[in-house]
Amino acid sequence: MKTSAAFLFCFVLIGLVADSMCYLNPCSAGKMWDNYNKMKAADCINCDKYFHCQGNYEAVYNCGGILQRQTAEAISNLREWYQGSGTADSAADQAANLFGRNGGNCASTYLKKANCAWNPATGKCAW
Repeated sequence: MKTSAAFLFCFVLIGLVADSMCYLNPCSAGKMWDNYNKMKAADCINCDKYFHCQGNYEAVYNCGGILQRQTAEAISNLREWYQGSGTADSAADQAANLFGRNGGNCASTYLKKANCAWNPATGKCAW
């Protein structure tokens, strides 16, 4: 519930900012939201870093316009801050976020190597 509240807060903030000055990229915010929803629906053990990475990757590289990277970074930072940054898991989340924003291969790094059974091709959590 805490994570859902963080995303809701973030998207309300994005809406307010977008209405006033258009500081964040709505496509990038949407890609982050889509990957968050996939992660929650999949409920796949050891896969959260993949979804962090992939959400950031898609937010930066699959959206046009401006401020893709800044939008992905702002949403990632807000989420980690809200959940309590400073933990080892938060640092690992941020590393996955940055890896995705920098164009890393999320599947190669965060699926089998991390013992994650998520299959992006089928959208299922199964080996």
